[in-house]
Amino acid sequence: MPTSIVPAAIALTALGLWSFALPAIMLFSMKRLKAIIIILAAGFLWAPTGPADGLENMAIEEILDRAQGTNETSEDSIADYACQSTFVMREPQKDGTAKTVLIEDKTVYFRSPDREREVFRSVTKEGQVLSPEKLVEHQDKADEEIHKQSRDEDTPDTDASDQGEGTLSFGGDSPWAPEQRELYRFELLPPDTIRGIPAYAVKITPREKKENLLDGIAWFHGDLFEVLKLEFQPAKNPRFVKKAHVILDFDEVQPGHWLPVEMKMDVCGGFLFIKKSFQMHQTWRDYQVNVGLPDSLFLLVD
Repeated sequence: MPTSIVPAAIALTALGLWSFALPAIMLFSMKRLKAIIIILAAGFLWAPTGPADGLENMAIEEILDRAQGTNETSEDSIADYACQSTFVMREPQKDGTAKTVLIEDKTVYFRSPDREREVFRSVTKEGQVLSPEKLVEHQDKADEEIHKQSRDEDTPDTDASDQGEGTLSFGGDSPWAPEQRELYRFELLPPDTIRGIPAYAVKITPREKKENLLDGIAWFHGDLFEVLKLEFQPAKNPRFVKKAHVILDFDEVQPGHWLPVEMKMDVCGGFLFIKKSFQMHQTWRDYQVNVGLPDSLFLLVD
């Protein structure tokens, strides 16, 4: 999976007095996805894997190096893509049920290295389908959020503290970059199987508690060294956020192209005496890779 396709930033902003939402919910930015999922190669423990069917005994350093090579090849192979996506946000209730507060059906467009846009087909809020006029407003807000993120990324001095309270953001530099590698420790876990595929599991532990670092586990394809799954949380929760747990699954959406297909995220936090929890689920499907997307798709958000 290329480093340039990934949820760019997970932002939790105020809706009413206090709640959580994702502006331009779970935007793609493939650079960021690899920045989240690829395991840094600093402080390597030379630890071979244990025996497992279909897996070669291999040192963690070699696993990461081969994953890096796969990433570089994959990134060069994707110029753009379009896919269909559905996002659902639910709010857990005291009786154990969950209330659906938002459903978005949309088309996601991406062009390398960092252009992205989501075009909404339908949106349902609190059980009410948005009218055409309200849908236009929703689209305009999402486009502006992408534009804002693009401006922030182009500003060298922008950091997590500049992005607003309760924003989860992960650095755009590749975790494999030499200047990033010293930020983590790595541990090779027992071999695992993801959707029937033998996988190397690597635990990622940040050396410091910072909001733009992650703490979790990545699973790599035993033969191809593509990322199959990532489970993580921020090394340090932003202000007002008590918990943010993310699971991302990846699959071969077209021959040779591995991209995200499902995301699950649990978030809870609050301000003063007001506490909120949300469960978010997003799927991506029907990918069309290297279709030659026109400039007009992105001019509105540049």
